[in-house]
Amino acid sequence: MKIKKIIEDQYPEENLFSLMKELHEEGPKDSKILEIFTYYKIFHPKTFESYEEKIISALGLFYKIKEPTTVFSYILSGIGEQHKKDFGAYLTPVQASIRRAIESKQIISISAPTSAGKSYSIRDFIFEQEGDAVVIVPSRALIAEYITTMRKKFKNDKNVIITSFVDNIFLIRQLRRIFVLTPERARELFNREFELNIKVFFLDEAQVSEEDSRGIVFDVLVRRIKKVFNASKIIFAHPFVKNPEAQIIKHKFPIEEGYSRSYTFGSVGKVCIFKHNNGKDYYFSPYIDKGYTISNCIPYEGNFCDFAFNGNHSVLIFVSKSSIYNKSFIKDFEVYIKDFIEIDNPSALKIIASIEHLLGADEDEHDSYLVNLLKKGVVLHHGSVPLEVRFLIENFIREGHAKICFSTSTLAQGVNMPFDIVWLISNRHIGESEQEKSLAFKNLIGRAGRLSEDSKFDFGYVFTNNPKLFTRRINELFELKEESIIDLPIDDIDKDSKELIESIKNNTFDEDKNLPTSAVERLSQLNVFLALRSILNILYRDDNSIKDNISGNKNESNREVIYTEFKIIYETSINRKLSLGENAVFKQSISILLQVMQGRTFREIVGTRYSYVSNRDNKNEGLAKFSQEAVSLPKSTLKKPYSIYKEDVLAKSVSYDTIVFDTYDYLDKVLSFSLTDKFIAAFKIYEEESKDVRAKKIIELFRFGTNNQRHILLMRYGFSSEDVGEINKYVISIDENSINFDDNVKNASEHIKNLVEWYL
Repeated sequence: MKIKKIIEDQYPEENLFSLMKELHEEGPKDSKILEIFTYYKIFHPKTFESYEEKIISALGLFYKIKEPTTVFSYILSGIGEQHKKDFGAYLTPVQASIRRAIESKQIISISAPTSAGKSYSIRDFIFEQEGDAVVIVPSRALIAEYITTMRKKFKNDKNVIITSFVDNIFLIRQLRRIFVLTPERARELFNREFELNIKVFFLDEAQVSEEDSRGIVFDVLVRRIKKVFNASKIIFAHPFVKNPEAQIIKHKFPIEEGYSRSYTFGSVGKVCIFKHNNGKDYYFSPYIDKGYTISNCIPYEGNFCDFAFNGNHSVLIFVSKSSIYNKSFIKDFEVYIKDFIEIDNPSALKIIASIEHLLGADEDEHDSYLVNLLKKGVVLHHGSVPLEVRFLIENFIREGHAKICFSTSTLAQGVNMPFDIVWLISNRHIGESEQEKSLAFKNLIGRAGRLSEDSKFDFGYVFTNNPKLFTRRINELFELKEESIIDLPIDDIDKDSKELIESIKNNTFDEDKNLPTSAVERLSQLNVFLALRSILNILYRDDNSIKDNISGNKNESNREVIYTEFKIIYETSINRKLSLGENAVFKQSISILLQVMQGRTFREIVGTRYSYVSNRDNKNEGLAKFSQEAVSLPKSTLKKPYSIYKEDVLAKSVSYDTIVFDTYDYLDKVLSFSLTDKFIAAFKIYEEESKDVRAKKIIELFRFGTNNQRHILLMRYGFSSEDVGEINKYVISIDENSINFDDNVKNASEHIKNLVEWYL
């Protein structure tokens, strides 16, 4: 139905009745019917209001109608009551269907739109189970959301621990463990010393299997789960995927043990608006042929920008990461932001102060653009924002303090933070193929519209500069491949991944070392052992602290030796020499690693790097110093080094935030995900052969950044490295079995009290 026909409808009541009947019989089978309802709500509000309760009931949103006032709603509410009886909540038909499938089958692969509540239904299932559970998400951005949601769900249960790393701690409580991990961090699940009792794996946003490098990591993880935890339940969840059964097929699970279905039902309406070349804004529909042409559109009365940015709405603006780095992202919106009143809400100010401290932006010479924007209710959200800061930013958004959120594709990967309006100034989305870009696009616009608790039909707005491309993307179908990248001919696989894939195929992967056995054999060679011993001799020389052995000008030669030895180890592990570009990344990584080993905090490391790049010792004169941008290793295509800044950027123009983001990427993407596993494996092999106890100490350093046993235990209990120093003041005793706090913890800051409450 064309928008014009809806607006000019002389018989809205008759047509709404007909639409409601269709909705009741077929369900919200596609987004088009939700769009039609939205336009009736906007242009025929009184008529729509008389049908609103019935429409909500027909959508299956039973939790919204606690006391039905119509016969139709009352009859349908019986379904909701049955769901409440069966599952303890007013589930929608989609959620109830998913729950039944999960309870009856071992392998489940489903697809549903962003607003369908599939993750909610699966989380509730996990809540009711016994034994350990694992939630796998594609990014650390999603870890923050899941941990927050799960901790709320289990807040009154002191026998369940939710954590973002794998460990077996607090043994006195006989805990049930729920791990929220990325595919890369899930490697620790296979460490035999933890003796885990994992009953269910939930792999959310499982379409990551279609990406090249990350798809390999994901598929390797699925194969290892299948082999080691073959009795566990495995749940794959995707948005907007046509054939979720492909996960069952590609990993060769028995068909009779599996369930798959693609649910197309949604719950939130969308209104699409674009700005024409004539300068006017128009409503358009992407679901009708050439719905973006003027003849099929309706003018929006007034200026949509004035409506969107009046300070009363939350707006998600999708931008590129490069535009955040060079600050061009804000150019078109400064005119509105300057009129925003600075935030004075105590809760918001507390969050901002915490972020400022974590970033080191509370020091005079460290001016943070991210913090300055927060004070106006404007948020920056992307994958290089440090995880602890991202936790706080997402709380800031959920508490309703954000007027605008400038985000990269991190919010296209399932983070559940809905906004009133999604604003697309860029149509470039993550993914290699058109299919992948369309999927990321649909995920992103799924953030438009909040599914509220109120007894009303909810909808959101989406604004675009390119309605033609918008229409093509939204109507394109996404299909998973039915053959895993692991099963492709070996010559078709990226050369940096070949050895790993071959070891999975040939069953020659060493589960203990997290490496192919061929790599383990290379790391057992004499030249590697000599390099490992050389590093230990420097770090643990005499009775000095590590800091005394590697810090300052006097130890420059020691640092150079350590870099050279680590390079030998890494090149041996990947069985080739590093390119010039890879070496630049590697050298910077080792420099940051050595600062971590000295006990420096994140803010201190950022401050040191910022001082160097901005040439602060010379009063910021001249050009910015060269600093290689963080890139995951190995990357054989990275032939030459390149700096995070162009050659002509002045030292005084260096952005503190850019150094923050790049430093976090080095710690996260390079050290944690690219290098640490290989170094730990090498020292494990060396320790087993030589019985050198120093090898165990350096493995601790890699995992926790310290050899302080109290601090390590606190981190194993789930406290962040930034908080352990303060928390340690209140600890009477701690070991793997239990942790006991002093009564003085009651007088600690609210932040510390909130952190330790669950452990008391």
